[in-house]
Amino acid sequence: MSTRTCLSLDGRWYFSTTEIPITQYSSPNTDNLSLITVPAPWQADARFRDHTGMAWYQREFDIPTEWLEANRVVILGFGAVDYFAEVWLNDVKVGEHEGGYLPFELDITAAALAGTNTLTVRVDDPLEIFAEIPHGKQSWYGLLSGIWQPVWVESRPATHIQRVKITPHAGLVEVAVTLNHPITSGQTIAIEILAPDGVLAARAETSSLNYQLPIPNPQTWDIDSPRLYQARVILYDGLTAADEVSETFGFRTIETRDGQILLNGRPFYLRGALDQDYYPDLICTPPSQEYIEDEFRKAKEMGLNCLRVHIKVADPRYYSAADKIGLLIWTELPNHDLLSDDAKRHSRETLAGMLERDGNHPSIAIWTIINESWGIDLTDASQRLWLAETYEWMKSLDPTRLVVGNSACWGNYHVATDIADFHNYYAMPDHYQQWREWVENYARRPWWLFAPAYQDHAAWREFARDHWHADERPYAAEVRQRGDEPLLVSEFGNWGLPDVTRLYEGNRGSAPWWFDTGLEWGNGVVYPHGVEKRFREYHLDKVFPSLPALSEASQHLQFDALKYEIEQMRRHESIQGYVITEFTDVHWECNGLLDMYRNPKAYHARLKEINADDVLITLWERLVFSVGETCKIKALCSHYSALEMKEAVLEWMVTGEQLLVIRDQLPVGEYVAPGGVAQGATKTRHGVTEVGVIAFDVPHVEQPTKARLELRLLNGENGIASSHQEIYIFPKISSSADKRRVYSPEFRPMLESLGFIVVDDLSQAELAVVSTLDDACREFLLRGGKVLFLAEDDEALQTHIPNMSIEPRRGTPWQGDWASSFGWHRFKNLPTDHVVNFAFADLTPEHVIHGFAPRDFASDVYAGLFVGWLHKPIPTIARKRVG
Repeated sequence: MSTRTCLSLDGRWYFSTTEIPITQYSSPNTDNLSLITVPAPWQADARFRDHTGMAWYQREFDIPTEWLEANRVVILGFGAVDYFAEVWLNDVKVGEHEGGYLPFELDITAAALAGTNTLTVRVDDPLEIFAEIPHGKQSWYGLLSGIWQPVWVESRPATHIQRVKITPHAGLVEVAVTLNHPITSGQTIAIEILAPDGVLAARAETSSLNYQLPIPNPQTWDIDSPRLYQARVILYDGLTAADEVSETFGFRTIETRDGQILLNGRPFYLRGALDQDYYPDLICTPPSQEYIEDEFRKAKEMGLNCLRVHIKVADPRYYSAADKIGLLIWTELPNHDLLSDDAKRHSRETLAGMLERDGNHPSIAIWTIINESWGIDLTDASQRLWLAETYEWMKSLDPTRLVVGNSACWGNYHVATDIADFHNYYAMPDHYQQWREWVENYARRPWWLFAPAYQDHAAWREFARDHWHADERPYAAEVRQRGDEPLLVSEFGNWGLPDVTRLYEGNRGSAPWWFDTGLEWGNGVVYPHGVEKRFREYHLDKVFPSLPALSEASQHLQFDALKYEIEQMRRHESIQGYVITEFTDVHWECNGLLDMYRNPKAYHARLKEINADDVLITLWERLVFSVGETCKIKALCSHYSALEMKEAVLEWMVTGEQLLVIRDQLPVGEYVAPGGVAQGATKTRHGVTEVGVIAFDVPHVEQPTKARLELRLLNGENGIASSHQEIYIFPKISSSADKRRVYSPEFRPMLESLGFIVVDDLSQAELAVVSTLDDACREFLLRGGKVLFLAEDDEALQTHIPNMSIEPRRGTPWQGDWASSFGWHRFKNLPTDHVVNFAFADLTPEHVIHGFAPRDFASDVYAGLFVGWLHKPIPTIARKRVG
């Protein structure tokens, strides 16, 4: 027979949440058993979604007689079982395993029978130890229990190959073979290396289990040319080929130097997305290899070159697909909650197991030990020391990849790392200035990236209150800082609501089960259930024609936000990459570039414009102009491709409805500034180049108009980069005041310029325009007057208006920096399609108006915002009748 014969045991298994009797020669008693799909967490079955603790699996399978011949063994394999597994075959316990993410194999030869065999597995996923075991996002999206990766049974030679570790070097490859028994004098190992085209590149026969083969002129694996070699390892017993294993690998190097990431020796700008690696039906079990490859192709269509698979050990097919498609993978240890001795042991065992299982994949470029200090107290010196030592231990195990100790965010920091990455979220356009300022701060490599010493609680509280502006403090003794770690923003992003009709189509016409998840997060604003009802109840159908139309508008705003955020990062040469949150929506989170069913969002085709080696950056101070003004926008190019910038030209034009086309071009790095003085800029590869300043006189329009500034950077006929920026043009303001009398001490000059008569006595006014509403204004209202109240701060309302208050957004769900806020308006003559987008930069309110019922949104609310899945709708411009 062949060296190995494998039988898949995937499919339908009997399942019970109570004990299944273990019987040797009779078929299972199915009276009290259910059928369940393997592989998949048992929570993927609606009947068992809320079951916790212990469950039993059982099935029958046939073993051919020839599998039980002398000098052969029968091996039972599991891809992953979460968490404890005990296994019986034919009433004989054949083994057990602890750990929810890694494979294990059991030799079942002694218990196996020719013909029918009964396999029973008891799985225990105890909540009692949840805090001390690797579990990752199970604390967010729900537990994952049971047999969630494939199961197989295989016939092998009694002495067989267990593992092949491949380490490529410059011009040679090192192959380390592990057998289940020591090699004997009559046995040899043959190693064949096949080039990407299938041609034999090298062959050796040896009795050594560690051998180096020279590979002249190896072809590198890269994201644009994912060239894979194959290593065939054959165990010979005399002249007989007793066993054979094949592994793919690639020649790929990744390192850091002088603040840059080097991929295969060249500076590399990392453009990633966070991937939770969750799936609509099977939760964490991918539907197929083809499914993963398809979503990875979509990632590359969007210009991504890396996925950060988030605090989870993915299915092995995930990494194989990345090898084939050409994506770098940043993969992470699933976190625990407490750093006990058991947690330390589990962490290192899991990291070592990840390297053992997946170390041959060239796509894997980065390991992370801890995410956002989950499961570790970085104010504790002993825990900082454990992290530093674990970083060094992991580097010693795998010097071919980068290691991040703690992927940091607000309130924590790095101790030892190859990449000084950081996470940050801001609502857009509301907090665009805070994002720009934070990026500028971060780009200067601030001291707060690494752990300060913990002096006392008072000092720590002051630091934690606002550590980005806190006084610099000495580093903790455990910090291992080199000073040239590349800077990456490894989490940022905004929400773009999915089209729920497409989600229903993916779920055979009904709401997906995960619409009923998320209620406990973010004050409930991420709970999807009832979104259609909220859309109607708050009369948003009078603003957007349908819920899918509102969702599409939120997706376009998501793109605008990403564009701005990425451009701000790429203007700084010190920042060498980013990771967008996230690749796909997951359950109740809607910040994905794809929805949960992997449907592209509205901006899919435009993403490659901002996710590219070369990106044109438009730096603007405002996007709204009046007729007759001069519009000036500075353009930069973040340049990381091999294309030449020498003699490049920037072509640009402005287009819009009822707008004459304006077009021009200018040489790169040279433009004429006001006064006619030519100014130059350095042309830089692997950095940022000044392209020039685009300037034009704003043309005449009769009504508010959205225009489009389109830019193309060309070198001859070769396109280097392209971009666009929407701007808004308003006609000159003409007075319609009709000599109305207005009381407004604060806005007098502006109102007079518009033709209003500004009076000093409130009793003589028809209208008051104020930023503070006091008792005098209240009396004016009660006498029948009208007030335009422009509230700017917490103390703006200084009188009693029944059932109304003005409250700050900060510190409330309306802040919207995580589960994004979405601002809308009802003004048809503003050309922003009813969206409060970047045209309103510096105008988005930091306060909201309380005291309006859903019915008031039908006619009295002119603008507002909601958070997450249309939760907490609240006015920002509204009409209130008083007296």
